[in-house]
Amino acid sequence: MSDVPDSYDPEAAEQRWRDHWQETDVYAYEDDPDKPDYVIDTPPPYPTGNLHIGNALGWCYMDYAARYHRLRGDDVLFPQGWDCHGLPTEVKVEEERGIHRTDVSREQFREWCIEHTDDQIGAMKETMLTLGFSQDWSQEFRTMDPAYWGETQRSFVEMAESGYVYRDEHPVNWCPRCETAIADAEVESEDTHGTLYYVTFEGVNQGGSSARRTESADAGSDGDDERSASGSAAEPEDIEIATTRPELLPACVGMAVDPEDERYADRVGDTFEVPLFGQEVELIADSEVDADFGTGAVMVCTFGDKQDVDWWGEHDLELRPVFT
Repeated sequence: MSDVPDSYDPEAAEQRWRDHWQETDVYAYEDDPDKPDYVIDTPPPYPTGNLHIGNALGWCYMDYAARYHRLRGDDVLFPQGWDCHGLPTEVKVEEERGIHRTDVSREQFREWCIEHTDDQIGAMKETMLTLGFSQDWSQEFRTMDPAYWGETQRSFVEMAESGYVYRDEHPVNWCPRCETAIADAEVESEDTHGTLYYVTFEGVNQGGSSARRTESADAGSDGDDERSASGSAAEPEDIEIATTRPELLPACVGMAVDPEDERYADRVGDTFEVPLFGQEVELIADSEVDADFGTGAVMVCTFGDKQDVDWWGEHDLELRPVFT
């Protein structure tokens, strides 16, 4: 019979059990052919700072799943990885040392990044162990290890041989400070108040010149001579678009409306001239257009935002690179 202490020391008790779990490999993946596998593909965090509350919450959910499936008799593989590459590490090292990466040699900067990453992995791992998460630490991996590089290279070759790898043109997020492309996750958006501008795009007739629609042939004519926007005898009717980015007019490659918007039902496919710059663009229909925004008609440019990128690809539009 064990002695019950007069007072409970949680710190000592937790450390004792933590050491016991690690020594006995209680959470190790067994690779048992008689048990169904349950694999948790953890998204490896950037080891650039301390484990924050959001990290802890995310790993709680993963830990719940791991423990539940162990209780069900599954053979659980719950590894822990660290994403050691990318701008977050570089920017953190620059901030801590008060330098820009170009101020020192490539080798020196890389050494500092590795040193910082090792320190942060140690700190984040200690926090995870303190919280009692049940990863299989024998399956720990770091994306900067040569063994991991080899696996990613082999995977890339396999995908290329299977036809999953291709080269194509696509816009990227460019950081002028870092002088490199950055991932969407590294972009910080900021809400601002802007001005909504209304711009008239003149319709283009079959001869290729722009002309405004007239309501009737002349003031003294009867109703038979009236012209409509869709009639064969009509001159092209202008359309007014609404935009917060008039500076993108030189990059305009199309106009878009909601296919359910009756105001433009007979205009889809018509050609219009972009003001000031003169390129001719087609009016397309796309369900992503908000008919309640502005006039219900918008311009498509390369590129103002992610929606422009989607429309550009889906409708096979022209690429017009410009500086703004």
